[in-house]
Amino acid sequence: MNRILFHSLTIPPDQVSTGKLVAEIASKFKEKNINIEILASMPQYRFDSSDFTNEGFKKISENVFVSTYKGVKITHLSSSKRSFSRVKRFSQWISYHLKSILYLTKNRKNFDTIYIFSYPPTMNLIAIYSKKILKKKTIYSIWELYPEIAQKLNELNSNLLLGLFKKVDNFCLKVIDSVVVSVIYHFANEIETPKSEKLTKEIMYAGNVGTPQNLESFINIFSSSKKDYKLMIYGSGSQFDKISDYQSENLIVNSFIHRDELIKQTKDIPFALVSLSPKITIEGFPGKTFDYLKMNKILIGYSNPESSLANFIEQHNVGINISPNEKNLDSKLEIFEDAKVVQQIYQNITYVNNKFANIDIVSQQYIELA
Repeated sequence: MNRILFHSLTIPPDQVSTGKLVAEIASKFKEKNINIEILASMPQYRFDSSDFTNEGFKKISENVFVSTYKGVKITHLSSSKRSFSRVKRFSQWISYHLKSILYLTKNRKNFDTIYIFSYPPTMNLIAIYSKKILKKKTIYSIWELYPEIAQKLNELNSNLLLGLFKKVDNFCLKVIDSVVVSVIYHFANEIETPKSEKLTKEIMYAGNVGTPQNLESFINIFSSSKKDYKLMIYGSGSQFDKISDYQSENLIVNSFIHRDELIKQTKDIPFALVSLSPKITIEGFPGKTFDYLKMNKILIGYSNPESSLANFIEQHNVGINISPNEKNLDSKLEIFEDAKVVQQIYQNITYVNNKFANIDIVSQQYIELA
């Protein structure tokens, strides 16, 4: 029997969409009686023990803990709380990789195939190690093109480091067995919640508050609106304090809260903001997009018109996309004053949820790679 290991940085109970998706895919492998386990870190973001079995974490050694998720065994490697400092974050990645290499080497006889999910971007090192050193069948799932994003956002200013990143990436793609590029959307495997009963002039944003999200730029155009909309932000990140300084009667900034509580607090908000730096086009697709759709929110995209996000919103008509070069926000918001348009958007949201957010279809695509 093919023994499979999923290797990811995050996993439930961390409230990270990609980690939750990895766990759900693994659970579908388990349902088909496929021998599967997960290797991930200890929680780095948010902790909610109810997402685990009653036993919680079982300590195996100083740096190794075990839990389960829907019958799938998870081995957790100890880790510190996520840092928003670039230098500290990079050191956290390397520390995690070293622990991963030690674990994989020690347990190399227990697995035949390893699926590696690309966040952090340095996961390509583990993919290379798995294939070239451990001689395992290695499947690398790429969910964002990190070197390109970092270069466009000036987060990686060293040409030497950028070149090294790309060379490692290219080498990784040459040596591994299969590559899954993000043609599989980062959907939220959650129950679709009821839509807002009234079309109020309220917009929500929930998630990371950092450079790629470009929230400050949206706030600047939002502040000039005469439509009297309100924006509710829930999140954390490197720019959280800066964004908090913009608080006003129409802009409320809140710290991150658990998804269940978020749904309660935003059940009457019909719109959700998906903001993305205009420098990002095809390199990344925000995972929160599908989370919003599962919450039955009409999307207000704020991104480059050539971005994957803008194309998705417009192709499926699940909201509007506003270019960061747009000067008049109100002219774009006027479309929501047409009740027939809004009704059609809600119908489209349900269609998209049923078509793309299907864990059975996605998991089967991964199973066929084993």
